Amino acid sequence: MWAVIGVWRIDPSVIDELRAQVPLMASSKVGTPGFRHGTWTLDGHMMQVFADEQNARRYHQAMLDQGAVERPGVHCVVWDVAEVGAESSAPDPG
Repeated sequence: MWAVIGVWRIDPSVIDELRAQVPLMASSKVGTPGFRHGTWTLDGHMMQVFADEQNARRYHQAMLDQGAVERPGVHCVVWDVAEVGAESSAPDPG
């Protein structure tokens, strides 16, 4: 598995607007080829895990090509692709 990792510094003037978009950002990735799961924080961090390197790199480049990584009020600190070495999760207490 491979991950796309992003970290941004967000100007306080746009933080509320971006926080409101987090649920849509997360749900819109479900149909992305190779997407397995992702985590988005409210303060500008995200990690999306893909089944393979090709799909992770394709998504990574597509976001660069669309200009989605840098925009007014949002400064990208990290935008990278990395191989996943391990995962863990707690059982759902359901």
